Amino acid sequence: MLKQVVSVRAAFCPFSKHSTSTKVFLSRVYSKENSKANPQCKIDVVVTHHTMDPAIIDVEFKDGNKYHIDAKEMKGDDIVTQVEKYSNKLTQQEDLKGQ
Repeated sequence: MLKQVVSVRAAFCPFSKHSTSTKVFLSRVYSKENSKANPQCKIDVVVTHHTMDPAIIDVEFKDGNKYHIDAKEMKGDDIVTQVEKYSNKLTQQEDLKGQ
């Protein structure tokens, strides 16, 4: 998932009921497999202290495209799927250019 990702920034209050999807997404990002795929990916986690603060995830890809995700509105696995889809698209484009 992180092969095509330059940076990930997640901001959330861990005590908010809206932070569950952010925590699920971060658990996938911090997996050994993803860390090996792109060790240069910058991961920034901002912990807020107010339960009313929004849970936000920003993802920047190698092609410069940026996703700004309101994690309150999505499930963790849906966020992972969205990032993986775009990453796979970029990988396919790289493979086609390399042939």
